[in-house]
Order: sequence, then structure tokens, then C-alpha cells
Amino acid sequence: MSDNVMYDSPTEFLHEAANSGDLCVAQSVRPNDDGTYAVSCSCGRWTASAPTMEEGLRLARVHTGSQR
Repeated sequence: MSDNVMYDSPTEFLHEAANSGDLCVAQSVRPNDDGTYAVSCSCGRWTASAPTMEEGLRLARVHTGSQR
């Protein structure tokens, strides 16, 4: 996968995330039926719940160490 996700196709990105083992290469923030958001990482060792999408993104950044 290139250093810039803008150059990768969705298929390449998903393939890389699926074959990442325990690395933190992709995070997701998905809406739940109750209005909260489920947050998870491709490493398979981390999940969270967030009240907003923005908070979910913040939590994912904290998980990967890109934000404190």
C-alpha cells in the first residue's frame, strides 16, 4: 500500500487491512441503531463506543498514537 491512501483503490486498501495481522492499519467508525458509534481497529485488540462520529475518530486517533 502506498503512503497516501488517495492513490490506493478500495480493493487494495481492504486487502491490506485484511492481511495486516495485528497491525493498526485501518480503523472504522460505524453507526449503531441507538445513535451511538462502534469504533474498531484492524489490529483486532481494540474496540470502543462513542456518542458521535467525531468522538469515534478522536478515539481511533488516540488508539493509534496519532493524537493524545
